[in-house]
Amino acid sequence: MSDDTTSSAPDTAQWDTTPTVPFTQLASVYDAIMAEVEYDEWAAFILDVARERGYGGGALLDLGCGTGNSTAPMHERGLDVMGIDKSAAMLAVARAKLPEVEFVETGFTELDLGHRFELVYSVFDALNNLLTDDDMRETFRRVNRHLEPGGLFVFDVNTPTGLRDLWEGGKAEGWADDVYYSWTHTYDEATGLAHVEAFCSTESGSFVERHSERGYAAGDLVRLLAGAGFVDVEVVTYPDATPAPADADRVWVVARVP
Repeated sequence: MSDDTTSSAPDTAQWDTTPTVPFTQLASVYDAIMAEVEYDEWAAFILDVARERGYGGGALLDLGCGTGNSTAPMHERGLDVMGIDKSAAMLAVARAKLPEVEFVETGFTELDLGHRFELVYSVFDALNNLLTDDDMRETFRRVNRHLEPGGLFVFDVNTPTGLRDLWEGGKAEGWADDVYYSWTHTYDEATGLAHVEAFCSTESGSFVERHSERGYAAGDLVRLLAGAGFVDVEVVTYPDATPAPADADRVWVVARVP
């Protein structure tokens, strides 16, 4: 996310501040705002971790692929990758960028593709959008059913610590090309949920989307994965894949199906 505030902010008094459905209008500016995100480095990390645990180069599933930024590095490496996401708007961008890749519109808890993968992965805290244990558990169960025997599931999540401390001062703003963004973050101690009001202004108008995430502690992830039938669960940090400390703000998880 760029943080170039050298240009003056637009007059926000004229903005329409009625929230729209998450990941709809944001799709048109998402790639500009996220241009500096380390998707290629994340892909390399996932593959290194997976290969060390026996991944042989088989089919991959990108869970919560968005506009395809996390799918592209796998495709560029010649791997057979499919992406799924619940947002039709985000997938429209992904399909335009990667017409050779199959993308499927579906939610995590409704995942039912009819075939299996050697590796399922998810990045950029996509799974934090699941706000309850029940939804996370059901997602894990469905991922399990989509993995080949011995297959791996690799993903990252924000922890409660990470969401509580996200963005010093509670705000991130700047310019990304001709898009001005001003994202305000709050954390509700009572519910454990973080909320982001994502304001964007473009040449064609302005909009705001409200996004919510839940942080997951390492122990909760291990418990939920075990309950969904996973084994050999490891909670590690990026980029060294060493055991995550108790106060980690973001963790990576590696789990296997028997």
